[in-house]
Amino acid sequence: MSMSEFEDHLLEEKKELFCLPNMEGIFPDDFSVDEVEFACELDSLFALEQEELPPLFVQTLIESNDSRFETVEHGFELKTQAQVFRRLHLTQDLVRPHPILVSRSLFGHLPVTSRPLLAVCTSCVLFLMVTIFATAPAFASGLTYLLAGAHSGVLLVDKAPFIASHAHHVTPKQIKPVTNSTPQQISMAEAQQRLHFPLSVPAYVPTRYNQTNFYLYDGDNSWADGSIMVVEYTYALPGLAPKHITICEFKPDQTVYLVVKNEAAKRIMVNNQENSAIFVEGHWTQSGDSSPTWVYNDRSEIVYETNGVVFWIVGDPSDGIDTTELTAVANSLHVLSTQGPDHIGGHIDSVTQTDQDTPHLFANDVIYLSNPDNSNGPAFKVVGTQPDQPQARTGLFNNQIPYSS
Repeated sequence: MSMSEFEDHLLEEKKELFCLPNMEGIFPDDFSVDEVEFACELDSLFALEQEELPPLFVQTLIESNDSRFETVEHGFELKTQAQVFRRLHLTQDLVRPHPILVSRSLFGHLPVTSRPLLAVCTSCVLFLMVTIFATAPAFASGLTYLLAGAHSGVLLVDKAPFIASHAHHVTPKQIKPVTNSTPQQISMAEAQQRLHFPLSVPAYVPTRYNQTNFYLYDGDNSWADGSIMVVEYTYALPGLAPKHITICEFKPDQTVYLVVKNEAAKRIMVNNQENSAIFVEGHWTQSGDSSPTWVYNDRSEIVYETNGVVFWIVGDPSDGIDTTELTAVANSLHVLSTQGPDHIGGHIDSVTQTDQDTPHLFANDVIYLSNPDNSNGPAFKVVGTQPDQPQARTGLFNNQIPYSS
């Protein structure tokens, strides 16, 4: 019987053939109205008592045991997937391993030779964590470092730091009495013996500059290991203020950062791009009781470190001593030979020994000392000052940051 025949049969039937939804005892109590209507409709289409059966009803009952109509077994999907991947020559794990089993399998079968590597990796992670905790205060306080070497560089700040003029107690060894003695002349060999590092000199300075002198300073033992050597070259014309290129060499006793105005320093490369250095444009200056300000146009400087020796190379930008010229001077630095004329000015017979700790050119420069052995922590210091002497820039010191001397 086709569907069109069923529809014609429905039209010929009378309305009383359809059962009513509220007939009691015929349908279960939980049948909804829609379910009752659907059952009545099926009954009107196929009268089982008159052997009017749906199409293929008998075949469906007979073939119920056919394997095609059986419920698939557990894992059928994975088996089919495996057959497809095998036919396509692909590889895939049928079962995803449990993470715990993976970790046990991995660490349980590590060869003995890889355990030292695991220890090294663990040490690196611990070192990284310690470094993060150690540098977090500096980042939180807004401090930015540019490193010129293992023990030198610059500290970038937005404004000049405040330094106390009378703070830490200083031992008698740290305070050098002020004398008016005349500087003495000593031989280069004797000066080299007092230095804790080999003296270096440049093979290049602008041709208009002439070597003036070598100056030996006792050194400030709070940040310099031994004496400080200053090499000076001068360009002088009658009636004009002389211009200088000054090279200050010292071995740091701890990490020494030159405190610089933010955005006044940049990293450069020296020695044929093999070493990093810092170029600084300007310096701090103060007028009267006003706050210190940064001046850009009357001083240029390179902070450079090699073989544990720090070089502060200073020039005058008004005479064209800029990044290029100072870099050329730094690139030409080499250890002075005492055997012959190994210097621009020829053979050096004597060195001027002063009774001061630090050069006057760098007096009142602010440095930042970072010594892990210092229980008081890092501290700012003004070059060339002592706690028992009046400070040259009063506005820079007002008892807020410990003064180290």
